[in-house]
Amino acid sequence: MRRILPLPTLLALLHAGLGAQTPPPAARERIDTYPSGATQRRYEVDEDGRQHGRCEEFTETGTRTRLETYRHGVREGEWKEWAPDGHKLRSFNYQAGALHGHCEEYHDNGRTAAAGDYQKGLRQGRWLLSDRDGVRKQVCEYQKGQLHGPLRITLRDKVLTKQMWRDGDLLQLDDLPPLPIAQRTLLTELRAIVDAPLPPLDPKDALAADRHAALRRLAAYRRLCGLPFAELSLVADWNLRCDAAAEVCRRLGHLDHTPEQPPGFDAARYKLGYEGASHSNLAAGGSLESSVDQWMDDSDASNIDRIGHRRWCLNPPLQKVGFGHDGGYSAMWSMDESGGSPRNLEFVCYPPHGYTPVDLFSANRAFSVGFRKGSVPKKADLRVSVIPLDEDWLPAAAPLELDWCAPAEGGFGNVPCIVFRPVGIDVTIGRRYRIEVGKAGEKEPLLHYLVAFCEPLRSNH
Repeated sequence: MRRILPLPTLLALLHAGLGAQTPPPAARERIDTYPSGATQRRYEVDEDGRQHGRCEEFTETGTRTRLETYRHGVREGEWKEWAPDGHKLRSFNYQAGALHGHCEEYHDNGRTAAAGDYQKGLRQGRWLLSDRDGVRKQVCEYQKGQLHGPLRITLRDKVLTKQMWRDGDLLQLDDLPPLPIAQRTLLTELRAIVDAPLPPLDPKDALAADRHAALRRLAAYRRLCGLPFAELSLVADWNLRCDAAAEVCRRLGHLDHTPEQPPGFDAARYKLGYEGASHSNLAAGGSLESSVDQWMDDSDASNIDRIGHRRWCLNPPLQKVGFGHDGGYSAMWSMDESGGSPRNLEFVCYPPHGYTPVDLFSANRAFSVGFRKGSVPKKADLRVSVIPLDEDWLPAAAPLELDWCAPAEGGFGNVPCIVFRPVGIDVTIGRRYRIEVGKAGEKEPLLHYLVAFCEPLRSNH
């Protein structure tokens, strides 16, 4: 007699039989080989073909060069790398695809090159860096991937540099004065000055927008050098005289602070122009705004001995100005001292101590230091060094040669001044120099400061 099984039992047995024919999930290992047949890469994947688990790479002779771990295609866990000769290169850890945990990197002789921790992909906490011989070491602190806190570099037992950092900005280098402002803060402030919206303009003044652009450019230079700038303002009567001064110079075809009356020129207009020219910085070529850059440059053969235009631009109590322009000639009424002056300002340096955007200086420009306290050394006694620094802010070469170094002539800007120009200075982002100004026979310098070039105010530089 044929036995008829109940339907539920039959279905259960059928299901069990089918299950017996399906093997349990096995590790899906993959192997890539060299043409010789030697294993090049051995790894595991998940059911979707993503790397999952260990991954190893080998040289053709069998030396392991990489050990990686993945979790469903994402880096997770321990990673190690070796050179083809077998010495270790680095060891680090991942969490959810980002570097996380302890990391070590090694020189080819096995000594530690760098050691420290990552947190969610960013360096965090104390890091130690060493050279190949282990004699030069750098100890520093990181916070969220940025240098933050003390940094010290030593060579054996000798300290080469001590630095203090905050959020990726250098605050202090060795015995130099603290930097007056963080790089990002400075750039933000300077860009806010040059990009400030225009105030209501006089519709009868065709040059109103140009005058304000020049005023903002002047304010940016003064802010860079730590001088009062927020109260700078235009005087309408001085604008008229500067316009007339520019027109007189155009008619004459040259710049002149005490110009003669051009033939056929209106006498009343000439009187305004003469007054404007005798109280103004003058420039030829370019826009009214770019004339401010010319005056701050002031390093051509006819001006480097006194840099008088620059000194008027950087005169601490300057507050009121006028600007005029005509046919490529520009004038700035600069002889004003109606503003206040910082009490603790001892030196007026250009470029200043700290950061300088690369579009506010150039390699042909002379450096200047105005002395608001003390006397300026005589030329024979003046000692100036401009020392290139490397990426660790340490001296990288001998001081640059100077093609000019002397006290500035004249009383322009009412601040005694020295002028010096280094040969071969590199005005590009990241270059930095240590400046020392001293007097013959004196052990301590009168002034030492840092100049570091940073990104420009405008991206089209």
